[in-house]
Amino acid sequence: MGLGRWTDWLWVFVAVGLGGCAGPRQGAYAQRGYDSVTNTCRTQPALCTGAESVLPGVRAAEVAVVVAGARAMLDEDTKRSVESVLKECAEQARSAVLLREHEGRSPTPEQCKEQVRNEQGESVSRAIWLGNQMHAVALECVERKFDSMMPGRFSIEPTYRFDRRTGTSTLLSKKEVQLLKQPRFRHELKGTLTPDFVIHTGDPLQVSVVYDFKFPCTNVSEPPGWRSGGSSLSGPTQKESYMQAFRLGTRQVLRVVPRLGIFE
Repeated sequence: MGLGRWTDWLWVFVAVGLGGCAGPRQGAYAQRGYDSVTNTCRTQPALCTGAESVLPGVRAAEVAVVVAGARAMLDEDTKRSVESVLKECAEQARSAVLLREHEGRSPTPEQCKEQVRNEQGESVSRAIWLGNQMHAVALECVERKFDSMMPGRFSIEPTYRFDRRTGTSTLLSKKEVQLLKQPRFRHELKGTLTPDFVIHTGDPLQVSVVYDFKFPCTNVSEPPGWRSGGSSLSGPTQKESYMQAFRLGTRQVLRVVPRLGIFE
């Protein structure tokens, strides 16, 4: 990943972070796909100046990002701090969902294949259902932590329409996405890209790095591969699509896997 792209947002973060904080986002997390705006410090000053935090490891990583910015350290140090938070959120999500839904135990391969009903009443495998639950918890954690760490420089589940003929990407608004999720319009979402977590320059179309959470139901000792992003198995993977749409290198599109870490 290029030094310039990381240090660009890093310096802006220092200017905003040292100049003052604004307070936590209001409203339910169900309204996802938004860009970050921060008011955390005003209502939760301990997150900005105090020593306590719900997750001490994550709090230490938050401080590391601030210190890295203040000292203008190289991007790899900041990247490690960011990824420490992502790994912590992935671990927390897996543990919380298994404790809530499965008495804290990992499901067997047979249980992962069982069909259950999701919130929309659709029949899906338990593996998909648990993965969706873990994604929701992980992204709540990410949104909460990065609002104070990197205000205005990240998006959660943004949706892009990528035109492969022209090589251009268009960001869909939250209202557009909600409309297109209705059954009669759902086909319009075919071919769109929705990464889990994007760090950008402040403009969601100027992407610096993409992270996708992966929550395997079985084979938890091995990181899941990238899914095909198209209707054909021979089509581009999610990673390849992200790289093409945002013009990123292989080390700028990464998977976050609980217990295992970060992978290309």
